[in-house]
Amino acid sequence: MPLYEYTCQKCHTDFEELVLSKDQEIQCPRCGSKRAKKKLSVFAHKSEAGFTASSGGGSSCSGCTSSSCSGCH
Repeated sequence: MPLYEYTCQKCHTDFEELVLSKDQEIQCPRCGSKRAKKKLSVFAHKSEAGFTASSGGGSSCSGCTSSSCSGCH
């Protein structure tokens, strides 16, 4: 069961939702709107060089640093 990140298009709240089926309606926990947009999730992993961000998609961006991905986005 995947955990997805969303942004509410009405109140701009970011939230996570455990999705049990592809037909599940996603509702904002703050305002109750059903106008949620799935976000591209990123995660960080730690290596000997420190923390690095990863999108998991094999991006060719080289602008990411251990503290910021502002060069890509």
